[in-house]
Amino acid sequence: MIINSLYIIAGLIGFIISAILFANRKSNPLMNIYMILFILIISCRSFIYGIINLISNHEIIFYYDKYSYLSFVVIPICYLYLKKIDSIKVFERTDFYHFVFPIIYSIAKYVINNFTSSDFYLKLILYLFFLAFLICYIYLSYITLKKNIWNKRKENNFTKKQFKKRYNWTIFLFTALLLTSLRLSISLAIELSHNGTLKGLPFQWISSLIWMILLIKIIVTPEILYGYKILNDKVQENRTSNLKFNEIWQLRPVSEINNTQHLVLKEKINKNLQNYFEEIEKVSLELNLFRDPKLTISDLATKVNIPKSHLSYVFKYHTSISFSEYKKTIRIHDAIKLIENGYLKNNTLDSLSKKIGFTSYNPFFTSFKEIVGFAPNEYINNIQSSL
Repeated sequence: MIINSLYIIAGLIGFIISAILFANRKSNPLMNIYMILFILIISCRSFIYGIINLISNHEIIFYYDKYSYLSFVVIPICYLYLKKIDSIKVFERTDFYHFVFPIIYSIAKYVINNFTSSDFYLKLILYLFFLAFLICYIYLSYITLKKNIWNKRKENNFTKKQFKKRYNWTIFLFTALLLTSLRLSISLAIELSHNGTLKGLPFQWISSLIWMILLIKIIVTPEILYGYKILNDKVQENRTSNLKFNEIWQLRPVSEINNTQHLVLKEKINKNLQNYFEEIEKVSLELNLFRDPKLTISDLATKVNIPKSHLSYVFKYHTSISFSEYKKTIRIHDAIKLIENGYLKNNTLDSLSKKIGFTSYNPFFTSFKEIVGFAPNEYINNIQSSL
């Protein structure tokens, strides 16, 4: 009774999460349609399994057991989610190749279970093929994550928190995938040893428990459930500061001040820090200074009427990013405003990159994706889809 209730509750929670993820999919770079499908399929399987065991209808149980192995499609679906975690463009023709084996396997299993005798060696072959398929996709998922996420380093502190969330989420998901796959492999081996039907049912409560923990992880992590944009909007609503880039400016020093000259400056600057932050931002956002590709910290100091030594001190000890990273941030902010105001109706992205202060398109592309979370074309498509 308790176990069946766990299946049903996990299924219902999965349905609710799927709906939330679908509603926020355009603003959520951590989620795509493959993860929504993954959650829906597992939730359906968990919910139906709990219901039919609760009512103990043998005819329904028979048909469920007969077709439940079709849920093996979640294995390539999970891999495709991890492969396309950074992209809005999800569906590609080559993706369908990943579903060839699950379909063939399902047909073969159906034929063996319904039209042939229960031959142990046929079941053994099925099991070995499935095991090879499972190991192959776990390996592909590991290589993909290692290459695209785990081995990457974010030097820009502006996006470090987002990167850390993505890193932790993929570690968590991959661990859950490993544990669930191990449980399934052992369950199938137990059924094979008894020459039973290969359903993977023994110890299924373990998979349901792992699944429930995964759902809780999604619920308690707003960046996963809603996406960075919506989370940032909610945070901004609660801020009383007039600073647009509040996360950049730090009232407390970000590193220890040991330099004697800097200690002297500290006494002069600390009482004016908030005013400095506001003045730097105001000039940065209103005067388009950063469209000059040769802009230096001296140029900015002149415009904001702050001594260069004070400005250098601020960017060294009271910002989460360097001056060069700040320039990129302001330029990308400028680019977004121009895009939203229709600049690209008569101009190219290359022209945009040079207008805002980049020397060429490549550094603009890299900076845009690093700060916004999407490539420029993906961001534009996202806006158009929203409209």
